[in-house]
Amino acid sequence: MKISLIISDSFYYTKQTINKIFPNEEDIIKIDYSNVELSDILYELTSISLFSDHKKVVVENADELFSKSFESDDLENYLNNPSEFTEVIFVVNKADKTNKYYKLINSKYEIYDNTVKKKYNNIVDVKNYVKEKKSHISDNALSYIKDACLNDYDLMLREIDKLLILGKDNISDELVYGLVSLTPDGNNRRFIDALMDQNATDALNCVENMKVLNIDISKMIALIAWNVRVTYLIKKYRKDKVMLDKVLKQYNVADYAYNSFVRRGNIKSEEELENLLIELANIDIDLKTFKLDRKNVGYLLVNLFCI
Repeated sequence: MKISLIISDSFYYTKQTINKIFPNEEDIIKIDYSNVELSDILYELTSISLFSDHKKVVVENADELFSKSFESDDLENYLNNPSEFTEVIFVVNKADKTNKYYKLINSKYEIYDNTVKKKYNNIVDVKNYVKEKKSHISDNALSYIKDACLNDYDLMLREIDKLLILGKDNISDELVYGLVSLTPDGNNRRFIDALMDQNATDALNCVENMKVLNIDISKMIALIAWNVRVTYLIKKYRKDKVMLDKVLKQYNVADYAYNSFVRRGNIKSEEELENLLIELANIDIDLKTFKLDRKNVGYLLVNLFCI
């Protein structure tokens, strides 16, 4: 198939599908759409390789191309008349099914859509994954991993990969219960606390843990901004009892949390907190307009709050 579209936020599903389409990873050209202009990508797709008569290209983070309002005559022309020497896979987290390029690929080529996958299939798929690795795991152990990972496909397979190191031929129940924690270290509260306390070491550790757990930090922007806003308002109105009471009531600040907001307000000035809110709003806009890769958000936040 000359053109394929993978729709998934699962690292494992995306990797497995690419391997299915392009079995030999060594010859694949990978392009990150968030860092490259569409014109340059189309040039790569239409140019002939000096080293081979056939090219395999993967265009990652191509969500904007398949968003509701995106328009490009050049892209449409290519999809209607693809290069004979190039196979291309577009990879997105989500796609609008009313998008003309989605419809075009759906009618003429191939779409692999992981978003329609039912969650109850995860155990079956994970069990098949273990079989592919020439190992074995019991249904009880799989159920335990499912609960520990909140039935998240990527988290389950990450745990399996760790277990396969010790249980190559057989992942025993004892091994699973001993190594798989029911409370993985991906707590968003800990990350926000580290940011607000300017604890760069702890914040970076959280970013790395969340990366392993495939947690999308970009979805936490609103929660982080809420904490900054409450800290700012408490700092601003701390000596005005009437306004302070309104803030505490409006934002439903618990008594036990009040002192933490006061302490964090002492770390930064009102101007610095105002600038943080502006920067967080800019990050949110850049994410929604595809100017910022969500994979880099964690490190950007650590730099913004702690450096």
